[in-house]
Amino acid sequence: MDFWGPVRTSSQGNRYVIVLTDNLSKYLIAKAMSNNTAKATAEFIMNEFIMIHGAPERLITDNGVHFNNTLMKTITTMINTTHSFSASYHPQTNGQVERFNATFCTQLVKYYDENEDDWDDYLQSVVYAYNTGIHATTGFIPYEPAFGRRQKSPFDSNSSNFTLTQPDKFFKYLQKTRRTILKQAQENISHQQQLTKLRYDKHRKDMSYSIGDLVFLKVCDNRTKLDERWIGPCQVINKTGEQNYFVQDNETGKSTWAHISQLQPVMERVV
Repeated sequence: MDFWGPVRTSSQGNRYVIVLTDNLSKYLIAKAMSNNTAKATAEFIMNEFIMIHGAPERLITDNGVHFNNTLMKTITTMINTTHSFSASYHPQTNGQVERFNATFCTQLVKYYDENEDDWDDYLQSVVYAYNTGIHATTGFIPYEPAFGRRQKSPFDSNSSNFTLTQPDKFFKYLQKTRRTILKQAQENISHQQQLTKLRYDKHRKDMSYSIGDLVFLKVCDNRTKLDERWIGPCQVINKTGEQNYFVQDNETGKSTWAHISQLQPVMERVV
């Protein structure tokens, strides 16, 4: 889940789009919002997702204050959802966000450029097109693995009606179909992840770190301008795999999750 914006304020007062993507089906939920506060974020999660689809097992966001706050911690604890944070300024860690920015936002920007004040009127049309188009990674229309059936398009000219004579058999058929779709989607995702990893490993020069190692951390003072600077030394406190590390600044005591590409080792000075 992530925010897109801020952008030019619409006639309805909206400046942001909050986006939530299902990791398996790639099904997308988005809403135009006037702000990106913790309260607005919590209301979106509760009203637009949990009250409709139920509580997720895991929620992945960046470490922004609109996601990492007391209210969000209370909600995720209450609904028994694990809240994971991607490394700051490294959207690749939250892969759904990166792919969303490359596709969905590109379409919305067209309306944003052409319609100065009413871009948010077209938001749900773009969401619909995204959810009913074949996703390159899964090979399926996001709606199908999410709901286990094909969507009846409002633009279908010849839609066939059928009579449901044996609900139990249809329900079993629906379950079997959904299992088949989900299994194939998982295999397709795994294959794409392997290809992505091979391409990444081919060009990467990253090293791995152990708990207790000292590193310098690359940070951005301004997310829009992306002014980079290095702070530290920081100590590695924890890690997940070999990509994400929880580091603590030895001088300030502040800690954060960081992707390995944001770290550089503190080399011992040779006298």
